[in-house]
Amino acid sequence: MADHGRGSARQPKPQHRQQPRFDAKPGASRHQPARNPRGKPGFRADPRIHSRTPHELDPRKVAHAVLSRLEPGELLDAAVDREMRKQGFDAAQSHRVLAMLEDAVRFGLLFNALIAHVATRPPEALDRDVRAALHLFLAWYLIDDPNAVYAHGQAAVDLLPPDSKSRGFVNACVRRLGEFVRVEMGPREDYRQQTESATAPQFWREKARLGRGRFVVAKLPVFPDFEKDPAAHLATVCALPRWFIDQLIEQHGMQGAVKVALSAVEEPPTWVRVNKLRGNANELQSQWQMSGLEIERVGEALRLPAHTNVTELPGFGNGAFYVQDLTSQQIAPALGAKASEAILDLCAAPGGKSGHLAEITGDRARILACDVSADKIARIHDNVTRMGYTCVSTVMGDARSVRFPERFDRVLLDAPCSNSGVLGRRVEARHRLDAATVTELARVQMNMLENAAFNLMPGGTLVYSVCSILMEEGVDLVRFFLSARAEAGEPGSKNGGMQREEAGWELQEEKIILPTPAYCDGMYWCRLKAPG
Repeated sequence: MADHGRGSARQPKPQHRQQPRFDAKPGASRHQPARNPRGKPGFRADPRIHSRTPHELDPRKVAHAVLSRLEPGELLDAAVDREMRKQGFDAAQSHRVLAMLEDAVRFGLLFNALIAHVATRPPEALDRDVRAALHLFLAWYLIDDPNAVYAHGQAAVDLLPPDSKSRGFVNACVRRLGEFVRVEMGPREDYRQQTESATAPQFWREKARLGRGRFVVAKLPVFPDFEKDPAAHLATVCALPRWFIDQLIEQHGMQGAVKVALSAVEEPPTWVRVNKLRGNANELQSQWQMSGLEIERVGEALRLPAHTNVTELPGFGNGAFYVQDLTSQQIAPALGAKASEAILDLCAAPGGKSGHLAEITGDRARILACDVSADKIARIHDNVTRMGYTCVSTVMGDARSVRFPERFDRVLLDAPCSNSGVLGRRVEARHRLDAATVTELARVQMNMLENAAFNLMPGGTLVYSVCSILMEEGVDLVRFFLSARAEAGEPGSKNGGMQREEAGWELQEEKIILPTPAYCDGMYWCRLKAPG
């Protein structure tokens, strides 16, 4: 499970300074310096590389370029960084583009339902650049500033080239949309109180939530009737695939499906975990409250107000806290790690759970953080350095196949997944939720789980977790693992090829946590005990 989200809720990335780039003249020997126009020896900057200033950046143009080419489920961060570099901008300015893109991607399916009522063609049949312009217009109008509908409309038209024949179509659509829908503001809903009091949230045929007490209201009842077809209604107003809603209802009931669906609409908060090796929860809470921040505390976790810049908070630079969702903070303690033990953290980037294990063991365990790429290892190093841990080492390896000469007392596998429990944070993940994708993910997860078991010593403890609430990636997968025969060399394999459960593998604890809208993420985790 990812322990960082996007936007204000994610673990800030280190800022890398852009390095000047010099290339040899095309065709010249790599050992010969390029020549300048006057023929004198010397280095000459490649004229094709032009670093543009932040003042030249038009976030709307970049957002439109990204959205027009974005593949379903493609990671937004990577897509924006790639487009920024392509246009000659420093990727450090990507945050200026991400916010509006997140809104357009989060509500894309809802926006399609609105566009369908004003356009002469179905949204799916529109050219991608046209559909992207309409989605961005709705994001600007409904979420950014509802009082500037005409300015937003003109900006959407201007996203297309001056000679584009689609400009008139976009102009007509934005004008009709501006007349057909409006924004309504109300108090923010207390979803935790609704859950505790078993109060069902209200749904309407002409109104849909946009998060933070904001609603889009249409002139006509355009959404499916919740009473007659709740799955169709939730899929439309919460902008989620119908297949996913059907799975939620089947696996978690209507109440659970509503909870997950609304969590995909609301922006999640920022939680931080206090590093007990360097910080104190009471002191940090008091210090931040004195500076005017409203802080909620749950154990060692502190909830920050929306849009707090965590890098400017006292204690960030010296590693007094780490950005990590409240639910994700359950994983490391579940492993039961102790000082002096050998612990393997597979799929460890960005290092939050490895660090949590270091804190739990007083920085006296032997923790090996493993991940698949150099970039991920670098992120672990950055966070370990800032937090001040000394017992965490790193190694690059594939969790599906990496084998180590020593076996570990405890193994933590936080596997890649569909992100179905963190859709409010990973907004693009909803667009890759289908049966084929989940089936393939479960296959990879099983390979990783089997390899994690191989690296565990007899009698050791293994924690498996995913930020998904789908049974295929959690409960069902672990049941299949326990019913399969142990691989040669793993604990329990000497018992004559028996099923793992029969050979002594034990499921000690298991939890499915559904997300609470605007409060915490959803996830699955379990603790397994290997036979001695």
